[in-house]
Amino acid sequence: MGYKKISSALKAEAVRLVVEAGHSPPEAARMMGIGPTALRRWVEQYRERQAAMPSTTAEQQLLIEQLRGQLEASEKARAALAEERDVL
Repeated sequence: MGYKKISSALKAEAVRLVVEAGHSPPEAARMMGIGPTALRRWVEQYRERQAAMPSTTAEQQLLIEQLRGQLEASEKARAALAEERDVL
């Protein structure tokens, strides 16, 4: 038996029903036609991500700078791989 593929938009809407609209996970799961256990897991993951987000402007700026550095490194690595691919 396979798993039903659920789009990220549907997951986000289901989590929103629980977090913002105040529905219980079983109630929101019934409304969306998904399993309550999966929805509880998604809500927990959402809350963990929210807790990990920086709360002050300085912390947010630091995170942005770190992400920019990671992006630049990724772009350089991609360019190097593209160059190697083109040489071959």
